[in-house]
Amino acid sequence: MNIIKKAVRHKTFGQGEISALDDDMITVRFGAAEKKFIFPDAFREHLVLTEKTSRNYVEHIIAGIDEQARLKREKEAREAEVKAMLRSLPLSTNAQAAFAFSYNNMDKTMKEWSVSVGEYRSGYNRGQPRVPARIYPNSACLLTCRGKNEKEENRRIWGVFMPKEDFIGPECTDGIVYAHEKYRIILTEDERKDLFFWKYFKNENGGKDIKWGSVEFKYFSNMTMAGILKDIAQIKHDTDQRELCEEFMDYFRELNKLSRTRFAAENNEQPD
Repeated sequence: MNIIKKAVRHKTFGQGEISALDDDMITVRFGAAEKKFIFPDAFREHLVLTEKTSRNYVEHIIAGIDEQARLKREKEAREAEVKAMLRSLPLSTNAQAAFAFSYNNMDKTMKEWSVSVGEYRSGYNRGQPRVPARIYPNSACLLTCRGKNEKEENRRIWGVFMPKEDFIGPECTDGIVYAHEKYRIILTEDERKDLFFWKYFKNENGGKDIKWGSVEFKYFSNMTMAGILKDIAQIKHDTDQRELCEEFMDYFRELNKLSRTRFAAENNEQPD
């Protein structure tokens, strides 16, 4: 709407007429003198449009600005709350999770970006969803698989994600872990062909066959995950996911309070 030549009132200068409007600056002529004001802020206190339609138009602009400011404040408050929560996450040396994908489905996971921790197989809660008590936003979720007729030792890593910023494992009664909107990585078949899961762990079975067991997921150490993430980043080095991998590692390291030196270290131990 054009408000040039519309009449206004000013509590000090009296009656006037808008003579120009240039982006965020408005010019009003009061008799022989012209005064400049910030638009639309001047209409909050100093200027009043005498014509109702024009007044409603400017009030609508001001309301829109105020709404954007309110939304920005709420967003900043939420972000500050999330940052405070992330800084206070419980730290465990053995809170990373590897998923077998005997219970989960790869296609469904990539579509919905979530995994199930499976069900209790015995005891009072048999058949009920497991509670991922150690999984928090600083627990990376490693996605693994093996072919139907492949040996367990050939289990490969095909993806990894961080849980959502507000995921609290002990409160998760449905056993579903949802992925962070940004920190999620999938490896192509060619990229994962040599990325074997068990090479990151010592075989504590005295040379016997490696076995996963009947559970859907296992916990393992932060430092072992650090080594895995480093290798994934190396595999993705010449791809368009290079930057994401670097940011993923920085996020993981920050939430787990790992120095770059410690993050670069590798630790081999059996998942539980």
